[in-house]
Amino acid sequence: MDGTIQSVDLVEHLAANSHHGRLLRGSDDSPVGAVFNRCVLNNHLMFPVTPDLRCFRRDFGIFRDAVYGMVGQAPSAVFLQALDQPEPPGRYLGMGGSDNYYHWCLDFLPRLVFGMLSPDGAERRVIMNGPPNPWQAASLRLFMAGLRLDTLDLHVSRGDWSVYSDCLVPLPLRSQAVAIWNVVLNHARDVLSPPSGAKRLFILRTNATKRFAVNQDDVAEALKPLGFLAIDPGSLSFGEQTALFRDADVIVGCHGAALTNILFAPAGSILIELRNSVRQPFLGNLAAQKGMRHVDLACPELPDSHPDIVERDYVVPLDTLRHCLAGAGIG
Repeated sequence: MDGTIQSVDLVEHLAANSHHGRLLRGSDDSPVGAVFNRCVLNNHLMFPVTPDLRCFRRDFGIFRDAVYGMVGQAPSAVFLQALDQPEPPGRYLGMGGSDNYYHWCLDFLPRLVFGMLSPDGAERRVIMNGPPNPWQAASLRLFMAGLRLDTLDLHVSRGDWSVYSDCLVPLPLRSQAVAIWNVVLNHARDVLSPPSGAKRLFILRTNATKRFAVNQDDVAEALKPLGFLAIDPGSLSFGEQTALFRDADVIVGCHGAALTNILFAPAGSILIELRNSVRQPFLGNLAAQKGMRHVDLACPELPDSHPDIVERDYVVPLDTLRHCLAGAGIG
């Protein structure tokens, strides 16, 4: 948990945002459901707390002690009153959300298009599972420009949307996400950051604790004479990421959410995806929908790096990578 979230005053926050404090109805025959019946489940801190500000460590042990330590002050009258307030009236669009860059960009954000296409044409409040972080907010602004929305009424609420009487929840849109993004990017050209001019990118996976190339620094050095710029998208703002990828002709990178940025790369560019022995098709499918050429390079993995074969680290064979680049006409 970061310092900002730890400093949130739970009582003050829920009192000021009464719709965050609705009690979630649970199942009478479920012990955990019975606890949920007494929980303010989807508050800003994302952990279950009862109206008298008690927690259930035994049932919810996955939550961090630092967050539990915030609970303890007596509930105020205004807080308890806020719990009884109904949801604000109106129409809703269930967008949801994810802190995973790939899933946010391809599974959740494209749902905003239905705010424009709802059959009755009515404006809808957009339900998110939590307040948008900085890069989510930047991508929301980009979608607003692309969909030509002057305002966006975000409603932070729980993941259970069953009590909303008029809520549109789209089916998964991943197969249409690239087409939606293409429309947004075309309409929002004037608000996009200018292209960086970088033509060849090597995408680092710097802060990962699993599933990364242990010799990625050596890969960066090997690619440098070929004109590759080594970058860590996780250290950049959303606007900086879009600017970097907009002019890229060749992108080499470890399998991971950072390669979602090929959404902004031009059609006809090349993606060389580095991975362990387990092939996951997500980025190859995304590249195909973008009209990119995709080269999949399986690398020798380190068996002791992780018990799950999917998450194991690997070593990129430099000679094999050079051969791949030469085969793609990159020298």
